[in-house]
Amino acid sequence: MNKLALGALFAGLAACGGGGGKKDDVMLVDSSMGDSGMVTACNPLTQTGCNAGEKCNWIYDQLMPTIVGHIGCEPDGTIAAGGACGARAVGPDTCVKGTECVSGECKNICDHQGGDPMCPMNYSCVRYQNLFTDGTNTVAGVCDPGCDPLTQDLLVGTNKTACGSPDPTMPVRGCYGYEEYSCSGTAPTVPIAEAVMKTDRQPPAGDYLNACAPGFMPILISETGSMTGLCNGLCAAVETYDSTPGVAGGEVGSEVGDRAASAKNPTAAMSAVGNAVCETGKRGSAVDGPETCRFLWPYNIDDAGMLAITDYTDKIGVCFARNKYKYDSNGDGMLTAADANQPACATLKQHVNGDTVDNDDHADFGCAKVANSMFIDKPLKKGDKVYVGEMGAHASSVHAYNPTEGGVPLKRHVFTNN
Repeated sequence: MNKLALGALFAGLAACGGGGGKKDDVMLVDSSMGDSGMVTACNPLTQTGCNAGEKCNWIYDQLMPTIVGHIGCEPDGTIAAGGACGARAVGPDTCVKGTECVSGECKNICDHQGGDPMCPMNYSCVRYQNLFTDGTNTVAGVCDPGCDPLTQDLLVGTNKTACGSPDPTMPVRGCYGYEEYSCSGTAPTVPIAEAVMKTDRQPPAGDYLNACAPGFMPILISETGSMTGLCNGLCAAVETYDSTPGVAGGEVGSEVGDRAASAKNPTAAMSAVGNAVCETGKRGSAVDGPETCRFLWPYNIDDAGMLAITDYTDKIGVCFARNKYKYDSNGDGMLTAADANQPACATLKQHVNGDTVDNDDHADFGCAKVANSMFIDKPLKKGDKVYVGEMGAHASSVHAYNPTEGGVPLKRHVFTNN
C-alpha cells in the first residue's frame, strides 16, 4: 500500500527543471528566460572537443532582452575555482578550464546526474537556467557550497553566516533546495530590500526556487483550486499527533515546529533558538492562519515514487495554512466545496504499521517522519533510496506550486542567478 501524505496533502512536486524524475535536479535561474537552440560542439564535463589552450564552457551571446548562449570552445582562463570573475558578460569568462563564472565566482563544473566530475564534500551540484543547455536539456551544473536551510549557515569556509553574505542583515545569498541545500543569490531579479520581504504567504519574485527571502521558498499554491503560488517558510518539523484521542492536551510534538531549533530571520544578524516555527515574525505569518509545520519530504519523491534519505529528510518542514487547503474527506476522488479543510496534526491518531486506510492518521497529512510513515519496521539511514509510492495516486489533493504544470506538477522550481 502506498500509504503516505500523498493521499491528503503532498501529491506532487514543486520541482526543478526537466521532467526526468531525478529529484536532485535542482536548477538555478539566470534572470530573463533564454534558450541557446544550438548544437553542443564540445563536452563541458570531459573538457573534450576543443583545441589546446581552450576550454569547453557556456558562452553568453546575448544578455538583453533575454539571455541567449551556447556551449562552445573559448580561450582558457587564469582564475581558479573560488576566485572572483566579475559580472556576467557576453563572450568568454576568465575562469580556468573545468570551472564556469556564476554569480561572480569561478565554480567547478559538475555532472548533476551523479557521474564525474563530482563536487567535493559539503558542496552540491546544481543546475542553473540559461547555463549549459543544448537547446532542450541541461548537460552540466556547477558546485555550490552546502548550507543549513534553517540557520542559513554555510557548511564550509570561515564567513558562514547568511551563506557568507557581506551584511547578514541584508543577505544577498540564501540557502535553498529540497533534499540537499546550497547557497545561491537571494531573489536576484529584484532589489535586495524587496527580496528579503518575500516571506511566508507573500508573492514570490518569480517562478524560480530562490524567488523568496532566505529561509522561504515558493512551494505551495495559495489555496485549493488556485494556481497562484506564494512563498512559504521552512520550519523545523516534528512529529505531531494526538496520543490520547479525545483527550485535550494529549498531542505529541509541536503543531508549529520545534521551538528548540535555531533559525535565522532574513534581516536578523544571526540565527536564534525559537525562530524555526510557523509563527508571525519567524517562519510563519498571521495571514490565513492557523499554520502548522508539515514535513517537506513528500515533495522530494521522484516520478518513480522513490525518495532519497538525507540529513534533512526528517527535519525540514513547510509552514502550512491548513484552512486554505481541503482534502478528499468524502472519498469521491474530487476536491469540492463539500470537502473538509485539512485537519490539525494534533487531532490525528498516530500511524501504525499495516494501516491501509487513507486520511485517518498523522502519516496521511504530512505530520510524520518518513521512518514512521510506512517504514516503521525498517530503520532508514542517509544514502538510502526507498519506494514510497508513485505520483498522482491522489492527484486532486496536490498543493504544490508550479503554474506551468497544471494540476499535478512533476517538475521542481529552478534557481535564478543574476
